[in-house]
Amino acid sequence: MLLPVLTGLWLTLSGALGTELRRDGYSFRPPDAFRMTRWERYAGSHAGAVSEDGVRTRGLSAALADGEGPDAATFLIAVVDGGFSASPSERDAFSTAVVQHFQRELGLALTPERMDRVGGPVPRVEVLGTLREAGQVRTVLVTGLASEGRHAVVTVSAPADRWDALAPGVRASLETFRMEAPVAGVIPKRLAGALAGALAGALIVSYAAWRRRRMEDGPASP
Repeated sequence: MLLPVLTGLWLTLSGALGTELRRDGYSFRPPDAFRMTRWERYAGSHAGAVSEDGVRTRGLSAALADGEGPDAATFLIAVVDGGFSASPSERDAFSTAVVQHFQRELGLALTPERMDRVGGPVPRVEVLGTLREAGQVRTVLVTGLASEGRHAVVTVSAPADRWDALAPGVRASLETFRMEAPVAGVIPKRLAGALAGALAGALIVSYAAWRRRRMEDGPASP
């Protein structure tokens, strides 16, 4: 347990981790070389949104990469409704869901090599495996991070021959991941915006109906 913390501290102090990213109720520091990618190719995607229950609301939240082309590594963050405790029993269920997600939703055959439960401030389950995509062997790490209410799933993919060099920074980044606890009575920004829009629309419709009635009734008699 102490080694990942010390590794993360060393990488943070040495500048190997980038600026903190805050999005959709979570925060973390990605490896320094990773940057946000163009969202158009991922919009509406369920890539990496692993769920043991297919009815949960889930979706990709952010996509980062350390370059362009087939040799680039990708860092995807998905948010899934529902809690995840990263318990030993959930480790097995999560690893099964990961394999099924790649096969059924992404059309890729992921071969798992190791399944681990990692402790720390934010316990997590890691599934490490390999797959072949476009003739290239890639190493894939899928991580479910413990949280109540909703949780994050992080998927990191890189060419197999690059993984050993990337792994320390990836795991140090995972140590910084925090999901904000939901605050009772506070409406999420996206929902608040939708409600404000609906309220404004209702007011416009009500005003138009009132004006139409006034015009139909004509001026009041003296």
